[in-house]
Amino acid sequence: MAKPIDKQVIEATVFRVVEDTFRQLCHVEFSAEPVAEEKDIIEYNGNIRLFPMDKFNGQAYAGVINFYVTQKDHDDKYPVGTFVLYLKEDAVERLAKALGRSAREAEDEQVIMSVVGEFAGILGGNVKNELKAQGYVDLLVSSPLAYKNAVPEGAPFDYNLFKKQEFSFSFWKQKCVVVETCIGPVPRITR
Repeated sequence: MAKPIDKQVIEATVFRVVEDTFRQLCHVEFSAEPVAEEKDIIEYNGNIRLFPMDKFNGQAYAGVINFYVTQKDHDDKYPVGTFVLYLKEDAVERLAKALGRSAREAEDEQVIMSVVGEFAGILGGNVKNELKAQGYVDLLVSSPLAYKNAVPEGAPFDYNLFKKQEFSFSFWKQKCVVVETCIGPVPRITR
């Protein structure tokens, strides 16, 4: 049976992915050191509860993806991991521009939701690729879902997990990005 990925491996991977992705797409560096915390998972109706507005004490967006070990796990909606990207409202416009959207498009709610989902997918995909490069199996990634201010139904997660990791990032001299992740046992690649 696979062992859970060490939380230091997850922390280093998420820090590297966020830093590299923001540097490449937004041409920006951290304006403060990232902060990592371990927190209890709050479960409701079998899903992990997600609170975008609590991350920034105001308007916020969330992009959610899940990781799966097999296609059957995906089809049965049994994720091995959950990755959530929270964005402070004023940071989303900067990301929209970095992804090639015009200033006018960056004000359109549908475009904003698309950008949030796209960016969550980019970061989650990069985390998956980093884990694969470290010897873990190539995980399947769900399509991203995007939300504004609340995620009423929560998100699927590995129900055997009780803790999640939360990472806070500052860009443009403000905390504007938070990533939450919980990842259960992921098999190593056997040769």
